[in-house]
Amino acid sequence: MALAVTIEVLGMAMTTIPAIAADPIIGTWKLDVGSSKFVLPPPKEQTEVYKELASGEIGLVLTRVQSVGAATSTQLTWPASGGAVHDPDGRLPKGETIVETLLGPGEWLVTYMRNGTQYLMMHKVISQEGKTMRQTIKGLDPQGRPAEQVQVLRRQ
Repeated sequence: MALAVTIEVLGMAMTTIPAIAADPIIGTWKLDVGSSKFVLPPPKEQTEVYKELASGEIGLVLTRVQSVGAATSTQLTWPASGGAVHDPDGRLPKGETIVETLLGPGEWLVTYMRNGTQYLMMHKVISQEGKTMRQTIKGLDPQGRPAEQVQVLRRQ
């Protein structure tokens, strides 16, 4: 009887370990400008660093160098299982809300809202081999027309 219980407990532990494992998004990603498709002028460089935080959240530091050379860095966090994005530096504009939804390991849907109205969606997908992240962004261009932008990032 004790052996049967031990086997059952080990079996349950083996099925829960993958759920606890780090999401494939964890790591450093660099934008491949040449493989990406932009609506607006592309940045000169972009790096995204995703980390698991002790708080049970995912932290993102996004560093971007614009084509004119100006550099910006943004830090965001959200629950590893998905949820509202927190902006510890207070850089999100007033009324702006971002929600990260975990669809599965290495697949996220990001909803951007302004004053409660959705205006942009981003779908992040990590490739099967874990070396490429594709971010498909759908929203409106500056003239208010539907537009799609695709960012291809490579794991560093």
